[in-house]
Amino acid sequence: MHVHQHNFPQPIIGSLFAGIGGFDLGFEAAGFKTAWQVEIDPVCRAVLADRFPHTRQFDDVRTCGAHNLGYVDVLTGGFPCQDVSTMGKQRGLKGTRTGLFFEVIRLINELQPGWLVLENVTGLLFSNDGEDFATVIQSLAQCGYLGYWRVLDAQYFGVPTKRRRVFLVAGRGKHPPFELLADAAPVGTISGKTGATEFPCEIDAWPCPTLLAGSAHSQINIGGTGLAACANGWDSMVNRQRTIDHHGLCAGLDAANFAETHAAGNAVCPQVVEWIARHLMREIRS
Repeated sequence: MHVHQHNFPQPIIGSLFAGIGGFDLGFEAAGFKTAWQVEIDPVCRAVLADRFPHTRQFDDVRTCGAHNLGYVDVLTGGFPCQDVSTMGKQRGLKGTRTGLFFEVIRLINELQPGWLVLENVTGLLFSNDGEDFATVIQSLAQCGYLGYWRVLDAQYFGVPTKRRRVFLVAGRGKHPPFELLADAAPVGTISGKTGATEFPCEIDAWPCPTLLAGSAHSQINIGGTGLAACANGWDSMVNRQRTIDHHGLCAGLDAANFAETHAAGNAVCPQVVEWIARHLMREIRS
C-alpha cells in the first residue's frame, strides 16, 4: 500500500529583542529555523552570531521593516520590560523601553506573520491598573490577530528556577491551538519528566533561594550562595574579580561575567518556548 507523505517546508521565525536567543533556541528545538534576529546589545549580538551562524542579525528594531526583514511564519519577541517591572519606575507603555511595543505593532502590520509569540514580565498585566495590557490586546486585535495569554512558570518545564512570565500567542485571523490555554493534565506535568528533582521543591534545593523572593525589591539570600565575600571590607565595595581560593566563595563579578549574568537574566526560558513552539508546529503542519 502506497502511503503519501507530505513534504512540508521548514517553518521560519523572526526574533525581535532577541537577547542571547532564548526564543530562538526553543523554536529551533521544535523544528523551526530562525531567519533573522534584531538585538541592540552588541555583546548579545556576538552571542547570536556565534550560536546562529545561519541567521541574519540587525541592531535596532526602529530601523527594521519590510525593506530589510523577510516574511516569517512566526514573529517572536520579549519586548523590554523595564517600564512595567516592579523593579523600575513603572512608566508603562509610555516609557521609552516598554513603549517599543509599538514598534512591534508597526512590524506586525508590515510583515503580517502567520503567528505571534510575545513575552513579558507579569507586571505588564497590572501596569497602569491594567490599561497597558488592555492596549496590548487591543493593538493586536486591530492588526487582525486572535489569541490567548497565559502566565507560565519555568519551574514546571524542568528548569530549577521560579520564573513566571506572561506569554501571548496569536494567529492572523485564527486562534492558536486550544492546548496552549487549557491543559489536559496538571500544570506540573506539562513538559513530562523534570529530572531527579521534583518541582515545586524545598527552598534549599533552589540555586539561590531568597527570603523575599518575588515579593520585594531587596532579596536576602538564605543559603549564602549568592553572597560576595570581601575580607575586612566593611567600608569598601567588593573587588570585581572572578573568584577567590578561600572556601570557593565568589568575590564579585568582572565586566565579562556581569554581561553574561545580565544577558542570562533577561533571557526567555527556551524550555517554555519549546512547549509553545511544538503546539504551533503541529498547527502549521496540520
